[in-house]
Amino acid sequence: MAEKVTVGSYEITAVIDMVPPPRPTSAMFPDVPDSAWNDHQDVLEDGQLQLYYGVFVVRSDNHTVLVDTGMGPGPHPSRGNAVGNLYEELRPVMLPPNVDIHNTNVSPSDQVNYVVHTHLHADHVGWNLRYSGGMPAPNFRRARYIIPKDDYDYYTQPEILEQNPHVQQQIMPLRRLRLQQIVEGEYEVTDGISTMPAVGHTPGHQVVLVNSGGQKAMLVGDLLHCIAQVTEPSWCASVDYDKAASHANREMLLNKAESEDWIVCAGHFPPGKQIGKVVTEGGKRVWQSL
Repeated sequence: MAEKVTVGSYEITAVIDMVPPPRPTSAMFPDVPDSAWNDHQDVLEDGQLQLYYGVFVVRSDNHTVLVDTGMGPGPHPSRGNAVGNLYEELRPVMLPPNVDIHNTNVSPSDQVNYVVHTHLHADHVGWNLRYSGGMPAPNFRRARYIIPKDDYDYYTQPEILEQNPHVQQQIMPLRRLRLQQIVEGEYEVTDGISTMPAVGHTPGHQVVLVNSGGQKAMLVGDLLHCIAQVTEPSWCASVDYDKAASHANREMLLNKAESEDWIVCAGHFPPGKQIGKVVTEGGKRVWQSL
């Protein structure tokens, strides 16, 4: 199955930062009875839900866009002390073709022009910054970090900020470093790449659209956590901020993806299945990996 796909002049590549421990389906989808999973056992691993923390690199000859930055190096006690490995995983994807992969004098992070955040949960912002002597420095020093305004406004409220140390560490310093760009509504990042609000999972959740050469792709962030949601769009994750909006936007964008033949990229899906299309087979909507 594809780990990369071409959309017009852009190449989209899936990269895994970290694999957290699996969890029971009821932990992620508490409103879904166990019996409802009987038709979706093929998307589970040993009967449990295994998420993957993936990001996407969108590249053309002129621009490199990184969509989300994973969980971060860790170890992460809340995720079984798992560690992230995004920085190394990006090397073979981003290094210029004339540079040896073992050449540590050339950083893959220097290739990134934009970091686009679909939302501000911990597993999507973790590699924004590194710290030395308590001082933050950007991992992607030449990039503008694009952040949805409604998420920024929500997570920077004092009482919410106190509960989200990852925002304190990985988002707040970007303003002082003059690297952040707060956006709202539909926003054009660069030629052929834009954001579109798809709220529900968080107050400002957005998807990233790639439109080039008559082809379209959608990078969905956490609009989808599990392949079963393609067939069952009403299934909402326990952490969804507004479940009704999450359901409505998932339904709307899945319909659009199918009717307009979009390529869809979902970072929490398993490796080899993160890039696909939405199709109808046997009277129901399903995921078709590319």
